[in-house]
Amino acid sequence: MTTHANTAGNAKKVAQLQAIMAEILAEALRRGFFGTAAVELSVQDGTIQNIKRKVERVEK
Repeated sequence: MTTHANTAGNAKKVAQLQAIMAEILAEALRRGFFGTAAVELSVQDGTIQNIKRKVERVEK
């Protein structure tokens, strides 16, 4: 069985995912933020294809 977790493509996407998570957390954990934050991964055959981020703010 072959694992795709350590491929060059996945390594690049994992680094990108970590940066996106850090940005979203910094934005969402600020005082005055009300809403939701999400990250969605699209994976095919063990390889990350796409990363989507979504931040929704509630206006108060």
